[in-house]
Amino acid sequence: KVTALAEALPEEAWRVAGVKQRTRTKSPYPPFITSSLQQEASRKLGFSSGRTMSVAQRLYENGHITYMRTDSTNLAQEAVEGARQAVEGRYGEEFLSKRARSYGGQTSESAQEAHEAIRPAGSDMKTQDELGLAGQEGRLYDLIWKRTIATQMADARLRYTNAYLHVETGAGHTARFRASGKEVLFPGFFRAYVEGSDDPEADLEDREHPLPSLEEGDAPDCRGVEPNGHETKPPSRYTEASLVEMLEEEGIGRPSTYASIIETIQRRGYVEKNGKQLVPTFTAFATNNLLEKQFEQLVDTGFTAEMEGVLDDIARGEREARPYLESFYRGEGGIEKRVEEGLEEIDPKQVSEIAFDKWTPYVVRVGRYGPYVEGPLEATDETATASLPEDLLPGDTTKERLKDILEESNAGDRPLGVHPEHDMPVLLKNGPYGPYVQLGDNEQQGKPKR
Repeated sequence: KVTALAEALPEEAWRVAGVKQRTRTKSPYPPFITSSLQQEASRKLGFSSGRTMSVAQRLYENGHITYMRTDSTNLAQEAVEGARQAVEGRYGEEFLSKRARSYGGQTSESAQEAHEAIRPAGSDMKTQDELGLAGQEGRLYDLIWKRTIATQMADARLRYTNAYLHVETGAGHTARFRASGKEVLFPGFFRAYVEGSDDPEADLEDREHPLPSLEEGDAPDCRGVEPNGHETKPPSRYTEASLVEMLEEEGIGRPSTYASIIETIQRRGYVEKNGKQLVPTFTAFATNNLLEKQFEQLVDTGFTAEMEGVLDDIARGEREARPYLESFYRGEGGIEKRVEEGLEEIDPKQVSEIAFDKWTPYVVRVGRYGPYVEGPLEATDETATASLPEDLLPGDTTKERLKDILEESNAGDRPLGVHPEHDMPVLLKNGPYGPYVQLGDNEQQGKPKR
């Protein structure tokens, strides 16, 4: 029915039923703090959080930027004046904000630093080229410079247009469509900095999607109608940028620990990077099973954020450290008691099991030597196991894939033929790292050639 309607509509008379326009202004983003720098460096430059902090450390040590571990968006007066002079000199007075912009102080109650925002050091606001910076240091400095300069630039002005079109279907019904457009009336700070874009000039063109001039009563020609289905998509996987954003929102960690948190979960094999995405592994699922079963309170984000607050109180001298730590480790429900209970009650096989209905009758477990599949063999219905390939991740695992791995691993040796020179069988075998070819069987003298 939808396809038939789409084929018929271009032949009908289209009419513009109404046009609505609205103009909006967009103000510059605050200067960088640690978390926003890590997020933008990930989006724009493809830097990991660890690399961002390492490069920023070198820039700081060489006197090019202010301290890079901070929760404060405040800019010193010399920075504001220097940025305003740079804007007027490079872009013109029309791009300068009418008044000097300020961005408060710290971004959260738990902010632990009294430093100002991350910005170019001094008041001259020298560019990457003027400082002779190149490579990773040059790219990160340029990002910081543009963000700082943009804070003192004028608002961008955009115009949004919605055109409403009606067309009679011929069956006494009216089909209604809406076309949306956007124009940049004045780029303002976009000229220097567009969040998530490496090239502000190119992004300005991408941001403009103007509609042709339309007025109510116009009769535009229809060149075609294409039926498109829309489905609800699952949430996107975390990237380093979005994970840092979540950690900040939930109050987990501090600016100085975001990079080490992300580095740790990768080093321990809990996630693997697929492009920019952080993809959980089977080890992550098994670890999560254990923590939720035995240490449920400790992995609750609310408890973690609350603990961070307590540690801040201790650091400020508003709370005694020893009583809190005694309770945390040795109190009722403390870590010590939970570990002792876990040693007696936890079934390692059960907590390491990863099972989904779509995999039935197969399950995945994580053992000493990595993840493996367990399930019945097709021919005998006997339960068997097989190691999973190192590059197989839970999100890519299907019932069919698990079955193939299990069957192939337990199929035994397959003779491929006889070697013409050695007069020995050539066998296709399966090992923990996949299939391989072997000359002769295992009963021959010496180690077989593989």
